[in-house]
Amino acid sequence: MVKVAFWQNSDCWGCHQSLIDLHLSLLPVLPALEIVYWPAVVDFKYDSLVAREPGEIVVGFIEGSVRTKQDKEGVKVMREKCQIIIAFGSCACYGNVHGLANQWDISECIDRKYNTVESKVSGGGEPTEHVPGFEPKIVNVDEIIKVDAYIAGCPPKSEQIFSAIGFLLGQKPFPMNDLAFCNECSLNQSGCLLDEGKLCFGPITSVGCTMKCPDAGNPCVGCMGPAKTVSARASKLNDMTKNLGSVSSGDKKTTYEFLSLFLNVPLMAGFDLAADILKQVKKRGAPETPLANLPSDTEAIASNVLAYLRDNRDFTDISTVCDTCDRVIGSKSTMTKVKRDYEGLPNMEDCLIEQGYICLGPVTKAGCGGLCIRVNAPCTGCYGQTEWGVNQANRFADTVLKGFNVSISKEELLAQVKDPIGTFEKFTLASRKGG
Repeated sequence: MVKVAFWQNSDCWGCHQSLIDLHLSLLPVLPALEIVYWPAVVDFKYDSLVAREPGEIVVGFIEGSVRTKQDKEGVKVMREKCQIIIAFGSCACYGNVHGLANQWDISECIDRKYNTVESKVSGGGEPTEHVPGFEPKIVNVDEIIKVDAYIAGCPPKSEQIFSAIGFLLGQKPFPMNDLAFCNECSLNQSGCLLDEGKLCFGPITSVGCTMKCPDAGNPCVGCMGPAKTVSARASKLNDMTKNLGSVSSGDKKTTYEFLSLFLNVPLMAGFDLAADILKQVKKRGAPETPLANLPSDTEAIASNVLAYLRDNRDFTDISTVCDTCDRVIGSKSTMTKVKRDYEGLPNMEDCLIEQGYICLGPVTKAGCGGLCIRVNAPCTGCYGQTEWGVNQANRFADTVLKGFNVSISKEELLAQVKDPIGTFEKFTLASRKGG
């Protein structure tokens, strides 16, 4: 049994609802979990969490933004008690809509909330009895404690949560055949992609694949999972993965596909790693768990790739919401002015930007499958930005003027956006250093 805890900061409880929405899909997972703290679902008291030994809990999920002093205290306790911490949802990852309050001093926020709001019926002033008090600014959870993994989304998709939990529990059934794919590859004797300097994970992947990607000149990306043994070319692959910064952009994309398929790490669905989760999962795995029996070369190669993806996000712009959207870019429509959401009714075929609406799909990380766009609503960016530390309004304008049918200038586009911060940093303002 794996001990799991769920902590809820200031939020709407939507992330936990997304987890519960798995319904019967939870049945294969629940028997492996010992839920030791989940006050929103089970009647556990805070003192019971505080009383646990440091590191006693294996996985801790933290939902919500850090708005109150209790929020801040709680995430510190979770870090002490849990071996792995997952920031669960865009509130915990980025601060979410709550972070927009950072535009004002906390005293102004309190005054508005308790004194001048139109719905106030009695009393006045900030309550002080049986309430924790507010933090001056909303910050990301990872500014308070070390976070090992992130699941973005408002809320995350149920499938994302399921795949993340499945990986953390080491539940993926690997074939784990005796031999590596290289042993039956048609390029084994001549024309090996690795020999040509191209990244290919055949040396550590199980035989049994019917696709034979290398036959068409494409690398093996590990879809059959790890083999019990590795081929002689594993050492060459290991050397290449130690220096991934020098490989081509296509090979970098291959590393993303490799981890998603080989170890069932749901990187393509908003699951971002900040620590070597593989080593942690292997450390606590039972002897019969596949992740506890990886060949040393395989573990080294996977850890090299994980380390690179953790520290270098310079190619993640290949995976945006636009990549998962089936609307037509370069359509008959052209943005001639910026429309508000209530103006007109966009058609379901043409790009929303080209129809005049601000849609953040081109600058937002993929993972949601374009859910909002599929119901004719623009993307508002809840899965986080594909580039940080830049002016997000300028970045959006530069991106759409370059790749979309837009017939107004950058200055005109930005001038017509009524709320630039609430539009371009709706979910992520708290992630901006300095508030």
